[in-house]
Amino acid sequence: MKSKLKLTLAHPNQLEQAFERYYPAVFRYFRYRGADTDTADDLASSVFERALANLQTYDSNKSQIQTWLFSIARNLASNHWKAEILHPTTSLDDLESLAQDDPPPEENLILGQDKQDILQALQTLDKLSIEIIALKFGGRLTNYQISEITHLQSNYVGVILYRSLLKLRTILATRQLEIDHER
Repeated sequence: MKSKLKLTLAHPNQLEQAFERYYPAVFRYFRYRGADTDTADDLASSVFERALANLQTYDSNKSQIQTWLFSIARNLASNHWKAEILHPTTSLDDLESLAQDDPPPEENLILGQDKQDILQALQTLDKLSIEIIALKFGGRLTNYQISEITHLQSNYVGVILYRSLLKLRTILATRQLEIDHER
């Protein structure tokens, strides 16, 4: 029989530790998905509220806690944007907190550009590509963890990520050429 992780007196701070460790990544995930700072903060907090309310459903034998939290975040994001269809929440204001930590090396492409240009370019991609980029760079998940959440093969996640970054590079380079040509 598989044992399920439960918050008991033996593990009183386990979810608190997960909060401290993963909250910034969950917050960045929502920012990459297009949420403004306040909305991203509210949604990230909701992820941990749902995690606390459903802690008895977490099975450490099925997934890591990080993967479980991002599954909750993904479902919450989907529900949030479905409810907001008539009032889009994509805001390009207040971008200073898009990436607050030192980025991994592959993220240098993204942070080397103006954040507003990047967010605008992201919106030209299909929903799956945006989701994978948000999980990869916002959530800092591995391709395998993303595959667990999206139910795609990890090599397919890598292909989508590669093609999406190529498309973003092309869009951003084209915009830069247009700006240079106008000068």
